[in-house]
Amino acid sequence: DRSYFLSGEVDRYIYDEQCTFADPFVSFDGRDRFIDNLANLGSFITNYDAKMINYNVEKNGEEVVTKVMVKLELNLPWKPVLAWPWGVTYSISPDTYLVTDHIESWDVSASEGVKQIFRPPTVKIRSKSSE
Repeated sequence: DRSYFLSGEVDRYIYDEQCTFADPFVSFDGRDRFIDNLANLGSFITNYDAKMINYNVEKNGEEVVTKVMVKLELNLPWKPVLAWPWGVTYSISPDTYLVTDHIESWDVSASEGVKQIFRPPTVKIRSKSSE
């Protein structure tokens, strides 16, 4: 299980050092900043589940488009669970074969995603130990 965006365990060398990272809230350049951000999220996520919905290689291998159903339990007293389909489009350099753009999209609005933090969970995450 290598759900890097949930666990913080990322293969740093697949990304160009100046890779652009974007999600519905923020966009920035730099592999090291991305890795630091993932590491910081690790303590905030207490449980997660991710199921691949779609995986397509496009543009002669220069783009990979994924869609994953993600559920995240946050480390807050009321244990909110964020849950929605989460897409990532990876642009790959034909010269270096490194990811140059990592662009995330959500199938909910950013405001709906934030609202899920402040309400009781409507979905459950199966315990990893029960699998």
